[in-house]
Amino acid sequence: MNAEPEQGSAFYLCKTHIQELPTGHRPKTTMNAPRPPTNAVLSAVLAFGLWGVLPVYWKQIGHLGSDVALAQRVVWTMATVLPLLMLRGEWAGLGKSARDVKLLKAHAWSAFLLAINWGVFVWAAQHGRIIDCSLGYFINPLLNVLIGSRLLGERLSRLQKLSIASAACGVATQIVLVGRLPWIGLLLAGSFALYGLARRQSPLGSLPGLAMETIVGVPVAALYLIWCQQSGEAIWGAASTRDLALIFGLGIITTIPLLGFAQGARQLPFALLGVLQFLAPTGQFLVGALVYHEPVTAGSLLSFGLIWTGVLLFCGDLWHKR
Repeated sequence: MNAEPEQGSAFYLCKTHIQELPTGHRPKTTMNAPRPPTNAVLSAVLAFGLWGVLPVYWKQIGHLGSDVALAQRVVWTMATVLPLLMLRGEWAGLGKSARDVKLLKAHAWSAFLLAINWGVFVWAAQHGRIIDCSLGYFINPLLNVLIGSRLLGERLSRLQKLSIASAACGVATQIVLVGRLPWIGLLLAGSFALYGLARRQSPLGSLPGLAMETIVGVPVAALYLIWCQQSGEAIWGAASTRDLALIFGLGIITTIPLLGFAQGARQLPFALLGVLQFLAPTGQFLVGALVYHEPVTAGSLLSFGLIWTGVLLFCGDLWHKR
């Protein structure tokens, strides 16, 4: 997604991923298309489902602080992704890409945007703002559509215009009735929409692209962790088996959903994947409201109702075009 996204922009990354596939390997989207492969559906559901419950993981390492947790995530994501690239035979291609200065600059920009997205998400999850995170990922695909029309010259359908207008009304409702700007949701949606746009400029796939971004970010993350440790901060938590396992697992919980999403993107119709992506913010909303009992006021429900209306219109438009 949360590639997460947090989860990754399913709309843009999926669209880019499909465009890069040879014609014979692109998922069929006609009405007479065969039933989607069960393993592809399960992979996509697993990816979006994991992104939906990811806040629970961040809560478990809340005592590390969001800054240390983010730095650890960058380091252990690279430690997880690089061996996977070797197993998949993509190591040589990554080495060649790492010597391309233009490509490195492009991924430095996307890494910066991803760090903002990850950092805000981790901070919000650890500070009782999970529902605000879900708002961001509900409106993210709608923001992607808006960016596509303004920057990429893509034409908006009537339903897409209505969906964006409904979501905008939802955000305005948050400001007027709830009395605050939903900055967490807007920052998450905006940073990941721009991340998706930046990733369109790179020929690398999901996993090699994530590897490039972590390679760019690891020096900064490692230096920050060294500085924190020298300042007396407990970068390994209590150094208990539980804390160490959770820290080492940061790379795994980042990579597994990304691989599941990539498999789904290769085999599923774009419309189906576009609908499934909303499993992630739905999961986040339920986790925040039901598991951690974050307050949901009448104003918040009205705001989310307008945003959910926009989501339904968006999904209806995708399904109509399949």
